[in-house]
Amino acid sequence: MKFIKIILFCLLFCSWFANADNDADLKKIINSYSFDHNNYSLIVKNLTQPEKLNFEHNSQSLFNSASLVKIITTFMAIEKLGPNFKWQSDFYPSGEIVEGVLEGDLIFKGRGDASFSVNDLEKMIVRLRQLGIYKINGDLVIDSTYFGSMSQEKNFDNDPLRAYNVLPDAVSIQANTINFKLEVINDELKIFKDPNLEVLEVVNQISLTKDKCRNWRSKITYDLSKEKNMQKIIFGGSISRDCESKEIDLYAIDDDIYFLENFKKLWLSSGGVFEGNLKLANEDKSSTPSLVSHFSAPLSELIRDINKYSLNLMSRNLMLTMLAEEIMMPATEEDVNQFIHDWFILKGFNIDGLFVDNGAGLSRKIKVSAYQLSELLHAIYVHPLMPEIIASFPISAIDGTLEKRMLYSPVNARGHFKTGSLKDVNAMAGFFLNNQNEMIMFIFLMNDQRAGLSTSLQEKLIEKIFYMK
Repeated sequence: MKFIKIILFCLLFCSWFANADNDADLKKIINSYSFDHNNYSLIVKNLTQPEKLNFEHNSQSLFNSASLVKIITTFMAIEKLGPNFKWQSDFYPSGEIVEGVLEGDLIFKGRGDASFSVNDLEKMIVRLRQLGIYKINGDLVIDSTYFGSMSQEKNFDNDPLRAYNVLPDAVSIQANTINFKLEVINDELKIFKDPNLEVLEVVNQISLTKDKCRNWRSKITYDLSKEKNMQKIIFGGSISRDCESKEIDLYAIDDDIYFLENFKKLWLSSGGVFEGNLKLANEDKSSTPSLVSHFSAPLSELIRDINKYSLNLMSRNLMLTMLAEEIMMPATEEDVNQFIHDWFILKGFNIDGLFVDNGAGLSRKIKVSAYQLSELLHAIYVHPLMPEIIASFPISAIDGTLEKRMLYSPVNARGHFKTGSLKDVNAMAGFFLNNQNEMIMFIFLMNDQRAGLSTSLQEKLIEKIFYMK
């Protein structure tokens, strides 16, 4: 018995000694950078062998985590809605169908499916035509009543046309953005729009230069103007001939007009007749039997798009969908913080100072600690659906927001990390396997004017941790 106690003491002493060495090595890397130590937070834990590594710095301090909020949103959704949840969209009639003519309005009801595309709409229209409907003697009614009223502020960081600024909406198509392709053809810049809608005119005032193709996006400008029923997007600035082909997605047409114009184009091209206008529903008409329904891909697939490519609209819509399903009434983002608090309390997580006002993290008001995120990540690690959730995170040096990071790191293809960035915010959280195939949790949050430079610190820490014994 005495011999066993001696062995246990030695093991504990060796673990403590190794941990002290590890702490010193991490502090050495941290101190080699000139960042203010109060402006960032770090947690590192060996989840396979907890006694080997457990390092924390500023873990209880509150920071803006930017898109790391999407980890909260997607984990909550997998639990509350289930991995096989699918968004549903429907067409309803408001009148009788007589000999192929709908004598009334055609109502489209959305329930937050931000993956709904022009192709999905086209398939629904094909099915409507197969039902024998060729003419609509009424208007197109868009029913967005599944969500409540939303703030119309879409000028985050003074770039209102960028795709990340699209506001949540129960009805969206093509993420409510238009893809603009800029191509240099025969020494001339051409701009192509997709979908190609007549209601939007493209004015090309971009000049070609002989510069190298660097930071091309920051060198072009774009602005909207409206004239009667037409909208113009005016491109200016300059772009290098060396760029050859570039793409940018922009919020260029109001949501409801965008849906109407896509519907009209597809309906008329199918041989149908429609001369109506746009109406917005002020009450839910879904008690009427639907004519055609569309179901999205399952949630287990769509959370990969949300986390790997940091899709703000889909993440915000997902949070509101959970709310709407739970309270059985139109959801608004005013209820998001309390909704998250209630779930954190149910899970036994700490909520001190926690504030989250939308499901994407696109906010200057977000407050969360690395400790709170560590509770969340640990819960994911031990969850039955852990593989689904971790697989939704970008893979180091492989895809998503990490496609071009850690290319020459030993963690290449061995880590799944969610990233987050805003002006003065840089964050990363996730898991990786070290050189002994032990699972390591890594969380880093920085709020600082030089936060964008912290990626080097993050990656040096990860590389050092990879080899720690």
